[in-house]
Amino acid sequence: MIPPFEFRIPPVIIFGRGALQQHAGEQAARFGRRALIVCGRTATRSGAARRLTEMLRAAGIDPALFDQVEPEPSAATVDACVEAARRADAQVVLGIGGGSPLDVAKAAAGIFALGGKTEQYHPPENRPIDRPGLPFIGIPTTAGTAAEITQNAVIHNHTLHCKIGMRSPHWVPQVAIVDPELTDSMPPDLTARTGVDVLTHALEGYVSRRAVPVTDALALKAIEFVGRYLPCAVQNGSDTEARDAMALASMTAGMAFANTGVGAAHSLAHALGALHGVPHGTACALLLPYVMEYNLSEAGDKFANVGRALNPGLDGARPQDGITAVRDLTRAVGLPQTLVEVGVKRDELAAMVPGTMLSGALKSNPRDVSEQDALHILERAWEGEPT
Repeated sequence: MIPPFEFRIPPVIIFGRGALQQHAGEQAARFGRRALIVCGRTATRSGAARRLTEMLRAAGIDPALFDQVEPEPSAATVDACVEAARRADAQVVLGIGGGSPLDVAKAAAGIFALGGKTEQYHPPENRPIDRPGLPFIGIPTTAGTAAEITQNAVIHNHTLHCKIGMRSPHWVPQVAIVDPELTDSMPPDLTARTGVDVLTHALEGYVSRRAVPVTDALALKAIEFVGRYLPCAVQNGSDTEARDAMALASMTAGMAFANTGVGAAHSLAHALGALHGVPHGTACALLLPYVMEYNLSEAGDKFANVGRALNPGLDGARPQDGITAVRDLTRAVGLPQTLVEVGVKRDELAAMVPGTMLSGALKSNPRDVSEQDALHILERAWEGEPT
């Protein structure tokens, strides 16, 4: 029996090469004549923010710029972005960049209407996100986070020393503009780690407790695309077919996990990133196989399907084949396999457990995770795959 479910994605999704140039101005103009563009320094240096500014001005929009987003954005950065939106009297917020600028833009657009400081919407206060904010338009320049699709924003809380996922149906973007051209300049290492973030989104969405047939179909297609095209995109960044496919895989995985949630790999990865500065995609790539081992008793049948999606020629796939296929892919694109490789010491593992347990993503994991379980997974990831 298929359970009742809700499915939320942006009302407008525009995909394709040249989509930014063709549609950014007209879409922003639907919401008003004053806009705030949110980005990091990379978008400023690359000229992407300048080009977007020119597009908006050509559409009769007065844009202000907030370009102070750091790689692991803090609650203080969101608060500063809210103030920038107030000074600009913004009617619409556009985020352009990777996951960090999009998350800051999304959270700032929401908190603009809610009032207060960002950390007041984190534990322990957990103020409700109970009304819509400013309209938000997401424009990704990486194929990884799918923040242009989701109702999530992940923000670093320095008081709690962890990253907190903020989530509300009121934060579903109004428009997503996914232009694969914007990903063409990604270097191989960024392509690899954002690509495995796509895989983690799709896989954890696929085995989530909240998965339904619609999200299963989207997640499996994304997994198939990652297996087929990520190595090509890493090896040859000018392969437009691979770039387009990875942008589509990221968006498709986002449609799945935005409605199912993710799982323990993300919970652990957020803790690893917060305490050790490991890039999110790298953290996910490293931890995912060990979380899959832990979830094997609850998601084995689906892991066999993952093996077939990543290796279409595989006959008689078993659950373990899915785990092996994930490990093979992350190795093939040059990502680390153990916590030792990213500089984590064994006596530092326990410090990651409290931040892991604060993550709402654990609620979607197919198997319950206790503090002891989280520590055991980290120990396995530190020791590495048995030889």
